[in-house]
Amino acid sequence: MTKPRAPLSFAQAVALIAGRVGYARLAHLVGRSERAVRYWSESECRTTPSLGQAKAMDLAWRAAGGAGFPMLESYARQLHSESLAARACAAGLAEDLAAVARETADAIATGIAVTRPGAGAGAIRHAIAEAEEASGATTRLLGRLKSFLSGTSAGRAERGSNL
Repeated sequence: MTKPRAPLSFAQAVALIAGRVGYARLAHLVGRSERAVRYWSESECRTTPSLGQAKAMDLAWRAAGGAGFPMLESYARQLHSESLAARACAAGLAEDLAAVARETADAIATGIAVTRPGAGAGAIRHAIAEAEEASGATTRLLGRLKSFLSGTSAGRAERGSNL
């Protein structure tokens, strides 16, 4: 039975290399037990080979006639994927900031209109609606900003983690 492995994962790369080189040979090359190397090829494994071990596995793959560098390519794909996600979050933050600026400006403008002589209930309702839209945009912005904190060393320190 073939075990499912997460795409872009080191587990997938280890399994690919082991399929060509063999787990016993890889274990010898990286100085770990065969069981440890087999565990690296399982998606639920939380540990990964060191950089030196990954390099040794990629070189063994190439020596056995494989094309490319599976461990290096896995790392590169993961890094690329995560950097795209960070850029998307930054773009979302920019959109949220623009919405707060726009909605707040509308709320201020309609609020000022309420202060003019003869402003009626319609103007007040319009100002209230604009203020509610500004409040909603600000709430969305707060959520987005908090999501940025969770990925920083400052955010990890606040939660008591030093990872």
